[in-house]
Amino acid sequence: MRSRAGPACQPASHRRNHMKVVGYADKLSVQPGAAITFMVSSEPGRFSARLVRLIHGDTNPAGPGYKDVAVESTLDGEYDGALQKLRPGSYIRASGGAQLEAASDLTLQMWIRPTLPEKSVQTIISKGNGEDDGFALRLEDGRLTLRMGSATVSVDETVRKGQWYFVSAVYDSASGAARLSLEPSWGVTSGLEDHASATLRAGRAWGQGDFLIAAETTTDGEIGNFYNGKIDAPKIFSRALGDDELAALRDDDASAPTDVSAAWDFSQEISTWSVVDASGNGHNGEAVNKPTRGVTGRNWSGRELGWKHAPEEYGAIHFHDDDLSDAGWNPSFGWTVPSDLRSGVYAVHLTAGDHEDYVPFFVVPPLGKPTAKVAILLPVFSYLAYGNEQMLGPTGAYSGALPQYPWQDQDKYVVETGLRSLYDRHTDGSGVCYSSWMRPIVNMRPKYDMPFLDLGKGSPHQFNADLHLIDWLEEKGIEYDIITDLEVHYEGVARLRDYRVVSTASHNEYWSEAMLDAAEAYANGGGRFIYLSGNGLFWVTALDEATGTGVEIRRSGPAQRTWNAAPGESWLSSTGEPGGLWRFRGRAPQKFLGIGSIAEGGGVGRPYDRQPASFDPKAAFIFDGIGDDEQIGAFGCLVNSWGAAGFEICQTDKALGTPEHTMVLASAKDFDTDDWAVFSEELQLSAIWDGEIRADMVLVEYPNGGAVFGVGSIAWCGCLSYNSYDNSVSRVTENVFKGFVAEQLPTSGS
Repeated sequence: MRSRAGPACQPASHRRNHMKVVGYADKLSVQPGAAITFMVSSEPGRFSARLVRLIHGDTNPAGPGYKDVAVESTLDGEYDGALQKLRPGSYIRASGGAQLEAASDLTLQMWIRPTLPEKSVQTIISKGNGEDDGFALRLEDGRLTLRMGSATVSVDETVRKGQWYFVSAVYDSASGAARLSLEPSWGVTSGLEDHASATLRAGRAWGQGDFLIAAETTTDGEIGNFYNGKIDAPKIFSRALGDDELAALRDDDASAPTDVSAAWDFSQEISTWSVVDASGNGHNGEAVNKPTRGVTGRNWSGRELGWKHAPEEYGAIHFHDDDLSDAGWNPSFGWTVPSDLRSGVYAVHLTAGDHEDYVPFFVVPPLGKPTAKVAILLPVFSYLAYGNEQMLGPTGAYSGALPQYPWQDQDKYVVETGLRSLYDRHTDGSGVCYSSWMRPIVNMRPKYDMPFLDLGKGSPHQFNADLHLIDWLEEKGIEYDIITDLEVHYEGVARLRDYRVVSTASHNEYWSEAMLDAAEAYANGGGRFIYLSGNGLFWVTALDEATGTGVEIRRSGPAQRTWNAAPGESWLSSTGEPGGLWRFRGRAPQKFLGIGSIAEGGGVGRPYDRQPASFDPKAAFIFDGIGDDEQIGAFGCLVNSWGAAGFEICQTDKALGTPEHTMVLASAKDFDTDDWAVFSEELQLSAIWDGEIRADMVLVEYPNGGAVFGVGSIAWCGCLSYNSYDNSVSRVTENVFKGFVAEQLPTSGS
């Protein structure tokens, strides 16, 4: 992917069209006998639902076309529906308490670091219901403003983006006197501080209900006026503090007042969504829609780069008006998976008039009860990472690269609703680091193409591309179970050991530490691992254990990336581990697979040429039916049009850990450098890279009869169906599956 300057072209029709029926499920993977719930928004009202098993989702006429199998189920039927809105925006809801509702005087004090000061109204902290009740400390057109009821007072100075400020608001109920203070952090040129005072209506109460930090309840009863930026150490006093007391709080002086009514310490419970009131008065809270935690506070010294080593310097939370972790839609229907339903890729097909959507989910067998010798490991962590990506959208890293974007209904929906992926940036420019399945993920669908592939014509990627493999397995009659990242993360090597063979699909990129441990233990214990992917085992990823419904990453370099974590913020909040690439934590994929990422391209790929090791007796079974000089994959592909080595590719690198005994069976070379780009980490570390763009097919033997076979190409599975499944890519893949399933690995030479 290459960035081009200029705004994206957005015809008016693109701004108005969107998906009229859309849904999501509360689970991505589910076992027979378990329940799953579906949430649906249907603007036309009534909608129909039916269960299908997905086989092939690619509608490209060069391939076999869309395929599913209708599965009779109790969920099939018509349902009453209605429009369900997305409500993005992160904030904290903290207990108010009756004793504070009765209080009169008020002091608010905290540190703020605004990141979108030009937004008109942003609430820092509030209590009460709209402008008729309670208070709200806001930024209004960049000016610190206190609202008491419907009366306001503001300072004149506007805040600057990325600057820490000490802010305070004091209200005396007897006189109605209100004072505001805005002071930049130490070391900033003097003269930027500002103060304001006014007499407001006397006798105002605090307002009913909970405290909201980074938002407020608006007059229509909705939560709104979301703040963008960091907040650190917010405190509330039920009396009017004097200037000397506020100065002591600003300077962290020992004389600072301690009779605080609420004091939220964001440096506690960073790995959760709980917010601790350190005052001891019980005004604890919960973060809604996952604002970013584990971020540097106003006192960060730079001596430690991870929050676990200096949590007291990470007492801030970064809020965004487009954060969304749970759409919170009302359930439309539930379903219990029959105990005899086969493992597979399923979807609820929703229709309302001419509108449709598919809500995919995966049926996996219980641990210890496999129904086949082969498991296909579907990368739900990667689906979440790419979920709703709009890199070509108005705020995307490649905005303007395709003026016709968006042309698919799913992309129009994403742009219109402001949904984000882990490749996107928030409205304030910071990177999106959390992704959840408790919201529609509309590019995780059959019939969907990734727009910038195939030189802007689009072709399948991730979920839809993985169905290329499912279709091939069905055509070849190879029995398989579906498992996902979730099972491997939670159950470890025990889940993999249920199977003689475990195979990836096209792009298993995002892995947790538990998953890496499981895969390596599986191969070392005699398991056979097939890597039909490119750019795999790449980014450090953590499951958000606090909710169990999403993942987290932190992008940091050197790495091919669309955003970069701020200094001190590349460690994951959910686990406290350093983020970035596994390579820079000593776990380069070359150590396990023999190959790792090298380059990407949006145009045509290349075929593989056999190398001397392919003629070794240990590898003979892989090339049964392949001519000595026959190129592998020199034909049409459903990903980027042509060539088995395409989109993103991997190669060997002994400097990164490729085992000495790795057999390079075939290689694809001579990539057009006008369409292909080497990953930036290779360019920055050119002393390690050998200088050639190459995709390597490898075989790596492991102890106890274990083995890894890898192709190092995202496009590989897109070639499987060429010529009615009779082709060199299909033949090699079938040989490997059959050979790996055998009790004795054919590579033993016996």
